[in-house]
Amino acid sequence: MIKIKEITICLHCGCSSEIIKSQMNELSTLSLNYTLYWNNRIDRHPGIYESYSELINHSVVTSNTEWIILINDRAYPTVDEVEKMIKLLENGYACVFLYNVGFMGFSKELIRQIGWWDQRYINGGWEDVDWVIRIKKFNFALYESQESSYDYTWKSPLNIPGAILSTQFWYKKYRFESDGIYQLLADETYNYNIGKSNSKIVNSWMIWDKSKLNIMYDKLGSGSSGSSIINNREIKISY
Repeated sequence: MIKIKEITICLHCGCSSEIIKSQMNELSTLSLNYTLYWNNRIDRHPGIYESYSELINHSVVTSNTEWIILINDRAYPTVDEVEKMIKLLENGYACVFLYNVGFMGFSKELIRQIGWWDQRYINGGWEDVDWVIRIKKFNFALYESQESSYDYTWKSPLNIPGAILSTQFWYKKYRFESDGIYQLLADETYNYNIGKSNSKIVNSWMIWDKSKLNIMYDKLGSGSSGSSIINNREIKISY
């Protein structure tokens, strides 16, 4: 079992210092049990990213700790939920979603093993399903839920509306058939450095079949989970 002693919390909001302040205040007592670092987009890069994947990758590469929790501007996690996430990571899940990718945690080792988030999903959309496909392809366990709180009443002005470009790319990268999901394009590599591999972390992970999936999805029309879109199909390489 892995013991997590220090974490970086990446807050994705780039448009409101009040939201950042509220999220930090809500989670500040985590510092009683963990060495806690903050990596806030509003300080680091308040402008627009071309893709949500680029935002995630930039958050990871600018975080100093191995273990990272990523929270977007409409997620409102509690200390208990973050501590639950940490326990799940300590107990063999390679990645934990507590509100899909809007509130998730993983180690840099997962990036080292399966690669970076694909930045070709311009303007965002489908990168979350792509991530789940790759976790399954590499046979690592995922905890996938939407059990935390999320505010659908507003959207950041930094978000570029529409997912036309990302949808077009999705259908270039994958083909869905009854016998499997065919990956037609290789994952990209980026010139980011996050250090050497940690075999102790990899060896602590359970296999995909031990995943807990599709928990409390489709709240308020939020859409299907990545695992339900995969629907137990084998991932096949076709490039």
